Amino acid sequence: MIAEYYIIINELAGSGHGKVVWETVKPILEQRQIRFEYRISEYAGHTIRLANEYVKTIQRRPNVTPVILVIGGDGTLNEALNGIMQVPQAEPIPLAYIPGGSGNDFARGLGMATDPAIALAQVLNNMRPRSLNVGYFHETLKNEHRYFVNNVGLGFDAQIVDDTNRSKKKGRLGRWAYLSNMLAAYSQQEGFPLTVHVNRKRDYYKRAFLCTVSNIPYFGGGVKILPQANLHDNQLELIVVEEPHWWIILWLFVLLLLGGRHLKSRFVHHYRNANLHLLVNSVEIGQMDGQIIGNRNYDLYLSTHPYPFWIDTSIHDHH
Repeated sequence: MIAEYYIIINELAGSGHGKVVWETVKPILEQRQIRFEYRISEYAGHTIRLANEYVKTIQRRPNVTPVILVIGGDGTLNEALNGIMQVPQAEPIPLAYIPGGSGNDFARGLGMATDPAIALAQVLNNMRPRSLNVGYFHETLKNEHRYFVNNVGLGFDAQIVDDTNRSKKKGRLGRWAYLSNMLAAYSQQEGFPLTVHVNRKRDYYKRAFLCTVSNIPYFGGGVKILPQANLHDNQLELIVVEEPHWWIILWLFVLLLLGGRHLKSRFVHHYRNANLHLLVNSVEIGQMDGQIIGNRNYDLYLSTHPYPFWIDTSIHDHH
């Protein structure tokens, strides 16, 4: 079985890191005489269209596996997935990825190499599609259906994402950049009413502060917020933090850095289920895979959906 690659590159991902990755990858593809064609994503939302066009135009041939390969950040991968899912497919085209963003939480969650040459080997030496569970949400107030690879956050973490996207310091998102944006976001975010429905159980939080549904352990460029989350099961993880004093937020961050102990705090509520339903009756900022999804009320139904990926993370060198 020969794989042919249909590539989408976001050169602007990670403050230009996407372009550097593509300049590493392209000569290797040419040298190894891999069959590929590529498109450059030029503006926000362009990847959705490019992925959509690929799915509609790729001709299926015997003994050839078409693979859509995304080079960019988590947001680029999100757009590609949503573009693909807009087209009904009897046999879904596998999705491959080489991280070229600033956070790269999806690659980290999957155990992918961050070195572009090794990440490329994890794609090229793969032999079969591997099913991963991506997140899916239906927001009923706007009747919006979207897919996500990492997480959906309402309130505090979306405020951090917004501040981070605005601040020009996005070059490389580390823990300390995240902490400074965290403190800025803390002053902007107020508690909001949140209802969580899980397994016929209803929990009401009068002043929720952070509400994040995640499919992977990480957010914000390597902050390990939900250690149990993984892409191989059909479960989603939800963390809810009630509005605390600033010193508690700081303490939770310290526990977070110490490795997962924050989940034992009495201010932190942790859920794990295949289906979640969240209701927010006030206007709050929201984010999906690091992209702002607006300031609004939410009636969100979340679940997972299997999709074939073309990545073998057991490969650790570039030959």
